[in-house]
Formats: sequence, structure tokens, C-alpha cells
Amino acid sequence: MKKILLMIVAVLAFVTVSAQPPQGGQRGGNRGAKTIEMLQQRLQMSPEQAKKFAPVYEGYQREIRAVRKDTKTYVDSFKGEEMTIKVAKKIMMAQLNGDKEIIKVKKEYIRVFVNYLTPEQLAKIFTLDKGPRRPRGSRGGQGGPRPQQPQQ
Repeated sequence: MKKILLMIVAVLAFVTVSAQPPQGGQRGGNRGAKTIEMLQQRLQMSPEQAKKFAPVYEGYQREIRAVRKDTKTYVDSFKGEEMTIKVAKKIMMAQLNGDKEIIKVKKEYIRVFVNYLTPEQLAKIFTLDKGPRRPRGSRGGQGGPRPQQPQQ
């Protein structure tokens, strides 16, 4: 009986320790400080400006993520269905409507961002998430150069 009780206590202790939130630099750590640092670097902000702007930018990011999540949830709801023209159209329309919602959120936040950013910073703000990307169809240097299209 003592062994069973000891085993239960050990399992509960392990579950309690493993359920603790991540600390420090681990994923989900201090997101606010990371956002402020990123804004300072990429938009060349003063520390004070970045500190004031970070909560606004995080609100913008939350809204964009919510739209993307809703769109993905709706599109994923068709996974079990047979792909027909009707289903494909619904998926495409859901993605286009998600894009419209993202544009709507961006337009709303432009009105807010002008209170915190210089014109130069405002021009850069929506490109922060994009970063350098490989062209579509690129496989990281595999294969040869793409064939040239004939000039017309």
C-alpha cells in the first residue's frame, strides 16, 4: 500500500512540475520585451517610443492572428469532405474573405499607428512580419537557374 501511495505522489509531483509555464528565453516567455526590442531595431525607434507603441502593435498582431485562426478553422472544416467544385469555391471564398478582414484590420490600425510613428516608420510597419523569403517554387538552391521567358 505504501508503494502505491508513494507512486501516486511521485506521479502527481511530476505532473505539477511539468505543467509549469515556460521561463526566461523559452517559447512564450516575455513576449512584450521581445516585441519592444524588435520594434526598436526594425523601425529604428527610441526606447521610449517603442515602449509606448508595443502594446498597440501587440493588439494589432492579436487581431490579425484571430482572423487567420478563424479562417483556418473554417477551411479545415472541409478536410473530411470530398473535394468538389462547390467545396473548392467555399474554401477559396473563405480565404479571400480572411484576406479582406486582414486588410480591414490594417486599415483600422493605420489610423491608430499615425499617433505613434513617423511617416518613415509607418511606411514600414506592415512589412515587419514578411522578412526575407524564398521565391515560390524555389528549393533553396537546388536545381539550376530558371529558364528565361522569351521577350515579346
